[in-house]
Amino acid sequence: MLHLILLFLIAFLVGADEFLLGPILTPIGTDLSVPPERIALFITAYSLPLAIMAPILGGVSDRYGRLAILVPSTLVFGIASIATSFVPTFETGIATRILTGAASGGMLGIAMAMAGDLGEKAAPKAIAFVTSGLTLGIILSPGIGALSAEMWSWRFAFSALGGLALIVVLIGLPSLRTTHAPDNRPNAVAGNMTEPLFVPGTWGSLIAMAFGLGGAVGCFALVGERLRSLYEWDTATVGMVYAAFGILTLVGNFTMPMALARAGSGRALMRIAMAFVAAAIVVTYVFDALGSIMILAALAVWAVLGGMGAPGLQTHIAQLSPARRGALMALAGSSMNLGVAGASALAASIYPAGPVWVAAVGVGLIAVAIVALRPVCADKTEVASAG
Repeated sequence: MLHLILLFLIAFLVGADEFLLGPILTPIGTDLSVPPERIALFITAYSLPLAIMAPILGGVSDRYGRLAILVPSTLVFGIASIATSFVPTFETGIATRILTGAASGGMLGIAMAMAGDLGEKAAPKAIAFVTSGLTLGIILSPGIGALSAEMWSWRFAFSALGGLALIVVLIGLPSLRTTHAPDNRPNAVAGNMTEPLFVPGTWGSLIAMAFGLGGAVGCFALVGERLRSLYEWDTATVGMVYAAFGILTLVGNFTMPMALARAGSGRALMRIAMAFVAAAIVVTYVFDALGSIMILAALAVWAVLGGMGAPGLQTHIAQLSPARRGALMALAGSSMNLGVAGASALAASIYPAGPVWVAAVGVGLIAVAIVALRPVCADKTEVASAG
């Protein structure tokens, strides 16, 4: 169980770092003497290196072992996060964020791959548990950032994340060496990969990560504005809705293995989940006359089914090519990040035209994901499930 807790913490660190900046752009800008909108470049400086480095480092982990990448990446993440808390200028902050993002590329995908390495029976529960760490980081990080800025300084938040990363890497990760030694990698002999990277079903899965999760998150980012415009709720009330959504997403994460058993495969589970999420998006953004209870019920369905679908799809990807699992899981993470960035920008730009257009964008992107996940005859996972 210790190894899963450590992987949970790795995922938590990545999720927390990625969503930490939202409520503290203004305090950082004031401190570094730049407009808050320029501080938003901290997000880009983090996400682009992550997207680039993740598949590279994931592939290296397939060849040389997971811990050969995870340990130094987490160490660099910790040091770079702490360095961010001491930056004297905006330009220095950009540099430390680039370094943090590059290090993150060797963390989440590798943690997911290690969960997938645990075997066909244990992997779904392990991946669901690690995903819940990512979800918890995303839920808690805005509050962590806001509380740090209010009580101490925005710098404390980055120091806290960096300190946790150093604790994990210096105390916890060395204990994993006996259970995840490089020579235990499946289907690899003397560092040579025996399976291709893009086996049947890979492209569809990566497209689904980008379009399905990207479309869902892009629409979700505007839920607060939608609720304010419909019901004139204050910030505290909207914040409670977001918190409840996060808790229900965790419920979906933890119940994914049971749903997976019923659906038959992670691919099928993701298709079912995305269909329900698309319906929830339509209810949330199209039907103005519905009462708040119906909207909240739709958001609850969105949260739980989305919480099941994401780790379900990751489980499917982990089974596509065991020898290339590290690269595949990293590519999945990069696809998700790029999809979220693109869909969020698209949804935000089209929101002034009306909420119906946001629903149209979300449903369109999710439809692409559902089609991309159609059964592939040569897909080994589907053949195995059919047998």
